[in-house]
Amino acid sequence: MYSKSERLLITRFLFSKKTDGYISIFSWFSIIGISLGVAAIIIVMSVMNGFRIDLTKRLLGINSHITIFSNNQFINYEESQIIKKNLKDFNHINILESIETNGLIIKNNVSKGVLIRGYKYTNKEHYLLNSLIEGSVISDKNSEVIIGDSLASSLNVEIGDKIKIAIPKSDNTILGNIPRFKTLSIVGIFDFGLYEYDNNLIFIHSTLARKLTLINNNDYNKIEIFSSGTGNINKIKNQIINIINNNNLNLTPITWKERNLSLINALKVEKNVMFLILTLIILIASMNIISGLIIFVKEKNKDIGILKTFGLGDFGILKIFFTIGILIGFIGASLGLFIGIVFTLNIKHIQNFLEKILDTKLFAEEIYYLSSLPSEISTKEVLIVFFTSIAISIFSTIFPAIRSAKIDPIKTIRSE
Repeated sequence: MYSKSERLLITRFLFSKKTDGYISIFSWFSIIGISLGVAAIIIVMSVMNGFRIDLTKRLLGINSHITIFSNNQFINYEESQIIKKNLKDFNHINILESIETNGLIIKNNVSKGVLIRGYKYTNKEHYLLNSLIEGSVISDKNSEVIIGDSLASSLNVEIGDKIKIAIPKSDNTILGNIPRFKTLSIVGIFDFGLYEYDNNLIFIHSTLARKLTLINNNDYNKIEIFSSGTGNINKIKNQIINIINNNNLNLTPITWKERNLSLINALKVEKNVMFLILTLIILIASMNIISGLIIFVKEKNKDIGILKTFGLGDFGILKIFFTIGILIGFIGASLGLFIGIVFTLNIKHIQNFLEKILDTKLFAEEIYYLSSLPSEISTKEVLIVFFTSIAISIFSTIFPAIRSAKIDPIKTIRSE
């Protein structure tokens, strides 16, 4: 496709000597601009992918894929058994009955609102077992509690310490309505990696939860269904709806996506907006190619005129300048691809290094929910970014290349 003379001219124009080095400077600035743009997009998109995947994984580790609530406030034993019996054909699901309520935790005149969950803790697949960092699960049904590490740190408590919890249910006495209090011993500390839960969630036994919330024996206020994957969630929900309709149960199933719809939509919108904003970096870098090539063509009018008098045709000139623009885009995109992937793969080490050098915490879990900066490279998105940047570079090269081919050699040489 290229003659020996065309290849020589492309190399000479792209990497000029120091005596005629404008095109070299223009080339390097354009390459750097495109590479930084591509790298920035890959890094940001990978971090957002990692954030979404890690957050979803942790949310689903703590919260069920499908939660069944009762329209009558409580789910009785018969209703829960009907659900369990009719879902036994589904493999790789875990069904947990629980009691959930809000409460107040009190320690040394410090009080904090918390979410209280009560389980039986007989299921060996319970999600809490994999997150305990100290202590053990509850053995005493009436006097033990498990709290998060962030909550333990804020209250300055450890295993064996006593705390009080208050429930928004009152006892009628001669002194009036008094909130229900219970002193509990801390037997376990968990770490889910989500500050919102590690600082605001505690676990007790379902027997104690019933006493505190005045729920009848064997009753619950929700059924949690965990699945090994998210692909069959809708199928399980449809089956639950059929069970409810066939048995005239006053229950309502809600999937995790429905419960976290605002968060999921916010993450999608933020990701798309960030992609558009960062694409502007590549567009700005491509403007360097357009302006640089136009100025370069203007400065090389004499050389182009001489080349045409020697027999180099318009198509040859067009091909030379078009190739220069494409090479700049390709080199910049490739360099940006390499920088972006290397940075993303080592982002945690870079985070630790910067935190040590700056002596500050760059990724506070109180703000970003997660305790570490996640990243997940998507091959599809990386390829889209790479080829999009090259396409923008090609488009930016068309006008300067056409302009170079239209130069009149006679007028150029005469004016020189």
